[in-house]
Amino acid sequence: MAPRPIHLILDFDGTLTTNSTLPLIYNIGHRLNPSAPSWQSISQAYMDDYNVHSSSYTPASPHRKTLREELAWLQSLREVERKSTERVEAAGVFRGVRKTDVESAARQAVRERDVAMRWGWESLVESVVTWNGKVAVVSVGWSGEFIRGCLRTAYDQRNEGGGEGARIPCNIDNVDVCANEILGGQEGRMNRHFQDCSTTGDGGIWTAKDKRMAMAEIVSERAKESEAEVVVYVGDSPTDLACLLGADVGICIRSEGSTTPEQKQLETTLDRTGVKTEWIGHMGSDGLEGKWRTDDIEIKERHGILWWAKNFDEICQSVLFVAITESEDNESRLRCYPAPDDCMFRQNAYNQKN
Repeated sequence: MAPRPIHLILDFDGTLTTNSTLPLIYNIGHRLNPSAPSWQSISQAYMDDYNVHSSSYTPASPHRKTLREELAWLQSLREVERKSTERVEAAGVFRGVRKTDVESAARQAVRERDVAMRWGWESLVESVVTWNGKVAVVSVGWSGEFIRGCLRTAYDQRNEGGGEGARIPCNIDNVDVCANEILGGQEGRMNRHFQDCSTTGDGGIWTAKDKRMAMAEIVSERAKESEAEVVVYVGDSPTDLACLLGADVGICIRSEGSTTPEQKQLETTLDRTGVKTEWIGHMGSDGLEGKWRTDDIEIKERHGILWWAKNFDEICQSVLFVAITESEDNESRLRCYPAPDDCMFRQNAYNQKN
């Protein structure tokens, strides 16, 4: 039988990219409003609020031993995030910013390598779409339009020169992007994604719980039009924790030889709360059963498992893209869909081009 379609949901900053894009997005507005506070000033004010909150929160990090305690801590950061958003709005940084300004900045950022896309992301997207799957991005970032612009430009670069290796069997505009958005205008405000603020308090996508709610929206909408899918979430930081736990398959990105502070934070959090993690290459076919897709934290603590991968190629070559088929003698056998390209050849081509 054919493999179950995959609904791949990705974080953006630190997962699809190898760097944070918040300073780049902030500078879109700061170029138009140079009298607004600098990025350094805004980020320092955020860290001051974060440190004050962290120092008074109990239980402190070393004493949070359960997922329930850790998720409560992550949700407690909503007030810090709300103040940060309102600080940016009050400063008028995004006053007068138009959609075209954001699109242009995204194109420039990718072309000048200010935004570095993680190696192998196109192959992962292609593999999912080839087998009738769906791809989405969920982010606490400030601009979904910036994310779309980065994805479009990166695909355009991949396609430059044509040839067999450049064919893309998917439309990047079909990738759902769920993130905050710059409204611009005379007030320079940002949107509030959740119209019903009774569940979030403010409406923005700011915390791990908000991302989990956004993911649930996407999965629910897709379920109306598609057969049962394997929901796969890929993230790199503690803000991804709720989504990683809520998916059929949660995969943590751990860069080989250069683990980022966010990746290390997530790894430390999982170790401290007793969540088992295994390399994606060790996943068996039972990893696709979706038996842990639940919001019951006690079940997760007893039985939950997450996976980790150094890069997207390791995900492409995992059992996620293996279908169990029946041979003529009715014995199960494994068949890969699709056969992965030669990774070294593609890496060399990528390095020469970039």
